[in-house]
Amino acid sequence: MLNNRLIEIIKELLAYEVPITSEYLSKLVGVTSRTIRNDISTLNLELKKIGVKIDAQRGVGYFLEPKPNKEIRELIEELFQIHETFGNQDLPILPEERVLYILKRIIMADDYITIEQIANELFVSKSTVDNDLKIVEKLLSKFDVSLYKKPNYGIKLVGIEMNIRFCLSDCLSNMKSEQSRDAMNNSDPSFVEGIDVNLIKAITNNHIQHLPINIAEMPVNNLIMHIAIGIQRIKKGKNIEPNTLEIKDIEEQREYHVATNIVKALEKEFSIKIPKEEIAYITIHLLGAKQFQGGNLLHDDFIELIGESNYQLVIDILSEINREYRIELLEDKELVYGLGLHLRSAMNRMRYKMNLRNPMLQEIKNSYPFPFELAIVASNIILREQQISINEDEIGYIAVHLAASIERIKNKKKREVRRVAIVCASGMGTAKLLAASIESKFPGLNIVGTYPSYSIKDIENEDVDLILSTVSVKEERTIPILHINALLTDKDVDMVNDYISRKYLNDDKEKSFEKLQNLFSEDLFFSQIDKRDPAETIKTMASTLNSKGYVDDSYVDSVLEREQISPTSIGNLVAIPHPLKPNALDSCIAIGILKKPINWGGSNVQLVLLLALNERDKEEFSTLFNRLWKLVEDKKLVAELCKTASFSEIVSKLEKTK
Repeated sequence: MLNNRLIEIIKELLAYEVPITSEYLSKLVGVTSRTIRNDISTLNLELKKIGVKIDAQRGVGYFLEPKPNKEIRELIEELFQIHETFGNQDLPILPEERVLYILKRIIMADDYITIEQIANELFVSKSTVDNDLKIVEKLLSKFDVSLYKKPNYGIKLVGIEMNIRFCLSDCLSNMKSEQSRDAMNNSDPSFVEGIDVNLIKAITNNHIQHLPINIAEMPVNNLIMHIAIGIQRIKKGKNIEPNTLEIKDIEEQREYHVATNIVKALEKEFSIKIPKEEIAYITIHLLGAKQFQGGNLLHDDFIELIGESNYQLVIDILSEINREYRIELLEDKELVYGLGLHLRSAMNRMRYKMNLRNPMLQEIKNSYPFPFELAIVASNIILREQQISINEDEIGYIAVHLAASIERIKNKKKREVRRVAIVCASGMGTAKLLAASIESKFPGLNIVGTYPSYSIKDIENEDVDLILSTVSVKEERTIPILHINALLTDKDVDMVNDYISRKYLNDDKEKSFEKLQNLFSEDLFFSQIDKRDPAETIKTMASTLNSKGYVDDSYVDSVLEREQISPTSIGNLVAIPHPLKPNALDSCIAIGILKKPINWGGSNVQLVLLLALNERDKEEFSTLFNRLWKLVEDKKLVAELCKTASFSEIVSKLEKTK
């Protein structure tokens, strides 16, 4: 049987047309180069069945032979799909997979379960399970649940019932395999044995339609699964203890009335008595469910729906984003409404410590790094004003709302500057040359016509977004006018770019790269950093930034605080630590290469890019941050940078990416 590490290696070999070194593969999957060599031998035994092998060229790397065409690729994928399963169930191989398996196994056990029993199920040693249990205990502690160990009996879960159920929900959400995720929405007997999930679904859907707000499909499915698990545990005598929830605080909510009706129907259909505490438990799930509002709401109705405090929270968040990054989002009513509805449910989830796993979190962080930073700002506002700490799953959901708003702004900007009129006093030939030059430089613009200088008043009656004039116009006009030269210069191009934000029309990658490159310097290059901890790595690099006058004493604390909210590792052996706010004395990016990869928030990291921006550059933050992020997505480039010993080599390798 092939484990997940081997499958990850074959996926990498299929993804690249060029050879991959054992050093890169070892860093990717967290093993030694020697282990990689052994893994390649194991893979070749399997690949031999279809006439394919992994070959190696000294000093170059591993590659598939023959080079995989569509037919060979399909054969390889089919071969390894057959070996990915064991007895129609995924067998946990990697440590994080074993941890989730053990967690689920302990939660679902009716009584004690022995370490020997778990070890036999996983085909691992007792010592391996002992090590995994240390991580399990850390996960349990987040829910105020612990393990009780009794000699000759085994281990048992200890904690209040509601916390155990929240922990179970989190465990299920963390399961990586498609089969486990399906188990959350279907009737997997290990979770809800003997429970008619379809009946629960019909009852729930029948009653939640009476709520004033529609609930998204995923939280409805999660609620159904929570109810199914609840019924199963009630039948086992595992009820939510009295006084666990302040029912008086919940009874006035509309959701409590709906939950009461759901429970009455469940009692009738399942012939059981459901305690009052379970009604409150269902209520907090309804309160915490992600919601959306169909149609338009009047402003006052919207405030009443989400609550005055949540509305003010939205205003404070968007105002702070504007102050910090000069981005005006308050005018986007779609964002205000969407974020307001989201916060209504999110704040309830946080109050009742309901973890809503965000399956898109890593994708959001990778695809929308700047909106994610803006969501960090939002989380700080929430902590400051509501004394509620927001986890990174929730931060990711907030980032989605902000990213959508930024995209709307971009699209609006495109529409705002589409139709351009050219005013030229040098004759029709020069005017046509100027028009051709502008069309060439700005393919997103539509030249509606060329006009003599005396026609400016007439142009104002046309459907025109911008006038480019070779004649200086001092008086105010209803249409914006930019003064340019008859023969377009680079300075003119830059000026027009600054006005229409060329990044929305035809992103100038070379220009943005030059801005980025100017932030690197040889005195901020660190090679062979011998640290095993992210915080120590940050402190080491930040100390040099401080001594050279780039940052003050508060910088390192802000970077570490940002790291606590959400690790800045982005995958591909890279981390981009940075402070909560642009607070540097002078903008720079320090480059650090670790001697060996270290664990950084659950990902291996060897290349560290410590970002420091001055407040005057805050408007450049989005462009620079996104450009830097895209740069280090190149796996081959990062692998080369990690082997680089000098700053000049770094610059040389980066130059090739322009």
